[in-house]
Amino acid sequence: MNPVILAIWFSFVSTHATIPHRAIDRCAQDGAYFYAMDDDPAKPIRVERDGVAIRIERHDPKSTEAVLSFQRDGKTLVQNIKDFEAAQGWLTVSRTGAFATTWKENASSAETQLFRVASAGSIIEDRTLVQLAENKFVADAKLVCKTPGINTTAIKWLDDDHLLLAINAWSSGVCSSDFTEGFIISLSKHEVEKKLTESELLNLPAVCTWNLVPVRKQ
Repeated sequence: MNPVILAIWFSFVSTHATIPHRAIDRCAQDGAYFYAMDDDPAKPIRVERDGVAIRIERHDPKSTEAVLSFQRDGKTLVQNIKDFEAAQGWLTVSRTGAFATTWKENASSAETQLFRVASAGSIIEDRTLVQLAENKFVADAKLVCKTPGINTTAIKWLDDDHLLLAINAWSSGVCSSDFTEGFIISLSKHEVEKKLTESELLNLPAVCTWNLVPVRKQ
């Protein structure tokens, strides 16, 4: 190749090439992704996956209050939420009946709830197990960012007992960090069984990822 043409080509590549950022995603076979809002705010939303049904009702279209109903095997848990502004939802269910929901207001805000089935068959929310993972994450994230925002996503059930979480710290206040860790939590032991770096999380078998290619301004 002509040296001049080769030099021009290398200059073009170095100027225009971008490095894709690999990110964790959720596989369709692992759960149900759904919209948590409707064009008509008063219209109930219902989604079902693997025997678990979720119903979202807003009785006042002008209010952020909502009634969430979680149902499995004829048992129902009803929650009255004062500030429910989620636009999207994700539901992933284990074969034992436990399930997790992730609510997202926007691309950088995620909150996860974990539910289990009691011995009597009733549905109960576990408010502490996900919090254990978030506490460990905050301790690590503060080494990079003093005020990390916590965005927790339930990725999938690895088996009947273990749920995989991805926790990300986007910008919060004057902090401009983007820090991610993964956590495997055990329902039977009620503990965080393993912490994963972002690289370990992305390279787990049977975990979906996608490439986000940044657009370089000309």
